[in-house]
Amino acid sequence: MTENTNLNNNTENNTGDEVRNNLREAGDALLSAGSAIGAALTRATGELSDRFKTATEDARQNLSNANTEGEVRGAATNFTDEAEKLFNSLRERDLQFTDDVKAKLRSTIDDARAAFNERLDSTQAEGIEGTVDDLRARFEGLVQRVQDQFAGEKTGGDIIDGEVVDNTKNDTTVNVEDLK
Repeated sequence: MTENTNLNNNTENNTGDEVRNNLREAGDALLSAGSAIGAALTRATGELSDRFKTATEDARQNLSNANTEGEVRGAATNFTDEAEKLFNSLRERDLQFTDDVKAKLRSTIDDARAAFNERLDSTQAEGIEGTVDDLRARFEGLVQRVQDQFAGEKTGGDIIDGEVVDNTKNDTTVNVEDLK
C-alpha cells in the first residue's frame, strides 16, 4: 500500500510539474513573440533596446518563478503592460516610418504571431485552457495596437485637421478652417 501511495504522490507531483512546465512554455511563447516585435521596433527607431530588454528579463524571471496559472497570467500581464508603455512612448513622439520599415514591421509581426501560435498549439493545454486563451488575447491585443500605431494599418477613420464648431443659433455647423 505504501508503494501505491508513493506512486500516486509521484504521479500527482509529475502532473503538477507538467502543468507548471506547460504554463511556463505558454508564457515563454508570449515573451518570445513580444521580444521579436520589440526588437523590430528597436531597429526601426534606434530606441527601446535597454528598456525592452529589462522588461523581458523581468518577465522571464517572474515566469520562471511562477507556480500557478495566476502567477503566469500576472507575468504575462506585467510584460504586455510594460511593452505597451514603451510602445506608447514612441507613439507620443509621432514617429514617421517609411513604407519599407512598415513592411518589415508587418512581416516581423506576422512571423512572431505564427511562431507564437505554433508554440501554443504544440503546448499541452489540458487544464490550463483559460490561461492559454488569456495569453492569446493579450498577445493579439498588443499586436493590434502595435500594428495600429507603427505598421501603417489604420483601423479607424482619418483625422480631419481643423476644429468643428457647432453654431446652435443658426442650426448650422461651421468648420473653423472655413472662417480663415
